[in-house]
Amino acid sequence: MKFTIDGLEISAEQDDTIMDASRRAEVFIPGLCYSSSTEPTHSCRLCMVEVEEKNSLRLVAACAYKVKENLKVVTTTERVSKVRKTILKHLYSMAPENPAIMELMNLYKIEKAPIIKEKKSHCILCGRCVKACEKLGISAISTVNRGVTKEINTPYGKPAEYCMGCGSCSEVCPTKCITIKDNEEGRTIWHKHFEWARCEKCGVIVTTKEHFANSNPNNTPVVCPVCKRRYMTDVFADTFGE
Repeated sequence: MKFTIDGLEISAEQDDTIMDASRRAEVFIPGLCYSSSTEPTHSCRLCMVEVEEKNSLRLVAACAYKVKENLKVVTTTERVSKVRKTILKHLYSMAPENPAIMELMNLYKIEKAPIIKEKKSHCILCGRCVKACEKLGISAISTVNRGVTKEINTPYGKPAEYCMGCGSCSEVCPTKCITIKDNEEGRTIWHKHFEWARCEKCGVIVTTKEHFANSNPNNTPVVCPVCKRRYMTDVFADTFGE
């Protein structure tokens, strides 16, 4: 199907949201909670746009609104800009000096306001890390507490029983606020330490032992991608006599 964003015609697939289609077409709509690799959380609301329906414009979240044939989307109206600036000021209060937030603050020409209380974390509670963990079937972390004490954490702030130290939560975090400490011995994340699973051929770090065991339940030997490719090349050469 076809629809337009700021007069530009874009193709969309069935069940696409405005954000899905715009990202594929490389049309910029800001959004810190959106990720094509995780389930949507619709939490940051930076992606607010206006859509034309029945000869009137109304605000919708681009990450949640499904595309319709001949839909008209406008991203640069005064009302959209005002909403985004208000949201960015709130996000800045949650994650002051965070590079991702500051880049958008500069884009919308928003001056930094004094922060009453210094934040120890740059978390904006977008929930992408929680969704990533859920998608892996682990659910080691979740949103805990309420109000000003609301945060992403493990149950009771203790080492998560089911966490496997894969680091997927950190990878999808838009503000890079999830702390991972890696050294030669292993990895520490979410109050828990993990030992490395090293390649049995060359000794390079592959992942944590828990993550490898979860991904390879049949006691598969730990082999890095490079050694695996080398092994397959040798098998291919032996098979065809090269």
